[in-house]
Amino acid sequence: MDPSLALFISIAVILILIRFINISLSILAGAFILGFLSTGFESLNQILIAVTSLETLKIVAIVVLAFTLGYSMEYFGLLQSLTDSISSMTGMLSLMLIPLIVGLLPMPGGALISAVMLANLIRDFGVGPERATYINYWFRHLWVTVWPLYPNIIVGTAVVESSYTEVFLSTYPIALISIISGLIFTHLTGGMSARIRISIKDLRSMISSFYPVILVAFMALTLKIDLFLTLILSLGILFLHKRIKIGDIKPIFKKTIDFNIIILVFAVMIYKELIEYTSSAEIFFTHLQELSLPPSLASFILSFVIGFSTGVEISYTSIALPLLTGFTGTGDVIHKNLMLVFGAGYLGVMLSPLHLCLVFSADYYKANLYRVYKILAPTGVLFAVLLILLFLLI
Repeated sequence: MDPSLALFISIAVILILIRFINISLSILAGAFILGFLSTGFESLNQILIAVTSLETLKIVAIVVLAFTLGYSMEYFGLLQSLTDSISSMTGMLSLMLIPLIVGLLPMPGGALISAVMLANLIRDFGVGPERATYINYWFRHLWVTVWPLYPNIIVGTAVVESSYTEVFLSTYPIALISIISGLIFTHLTGGMSARIRISIKDLRSMISSFYPVILVAFMALTLKIDLFLTLILSLGILFLHKRIKIGDIKPIFKKTIDFNIIILVFAVMIYKELIEYTSSAEIFFTHLQELSLPPSLASFILSFVIGFSTGVEISYTSIALPLLTGFTGTGDVIHKNLMLVFGAGYLGVMLSPLHLCLVFSADYYKANLYRVYKILAPTGVLFAVLLILLFLLI
């Protein structure tokens, strides 16, 4: 079978299955379908190569370590201490700042954690459920396209075979656009009364509560230490500081070891290996160009649709991005093109009703999801306009 047709069928199967089973098994099924329709049983060898490669095993380890760091901080009470110190210093602004800071910790459905942290503040400031859902949800995800701990960044960097720095230089405008869009609609829906009261005590408490993530940022971004080693060092320092006991390990790793996430990483790397082996991405993208669609438009649509259909950040880097490496480049990436692909996928995920963080936040605050979309959808439109304008101007 023509590899591009096999690829189209595999994507269709993934998008159908994801309605009934989790994304991990959906992508795994799609990968097997792509392999067998394209190369038959030869694909088994490529699947074995992908599963056992050092690159795949390292990515799995990094993802597990990132989640371990987040849940360890929650377990040792650092996140609660962080909430208290930020709200004391910034008042109502903490409604945005707390999700923003917690967003540096990648956890599935992580917006529920920041929603719980904000509960008392939401009540104290008299914020309605729909607005509370929007603020918590939008500001929780501002770092998704730039922060090195997120699985979509980890996988995306592997897909384009480039460095984290190159990916960051491509995607940081997305975070800026997201901040601008969120601030505008937060203001339009009621604003935020600014009150900054910086105290040495609260500042010290905030830093001492968040130092593991600060260490990761410093070592990965400034010292250029490998992310795997960075996470191990940060976790080791946290465990030594808290004098971790045997009894602490079980509850932490009970949350950390999420087999769906682990299977997802293996599935993504298998899918990537088979796409490269069958050359299906290049053939598929050639067919798109034969339809006379501009490559930028085709890339935007594909990445957005994948993100919206799944509601999972890693989807557009694991499903769409491998198809678009001819557009984004590999190694020496084309920054504006990679920005467009990441931005479109991010927007699709943020507007998706399947996004667990949106569902969890709305459910926790007892919000009407339709009314949440009355704020969320216009924010998404503004984001898209700014993204496209920036792409055209660069």
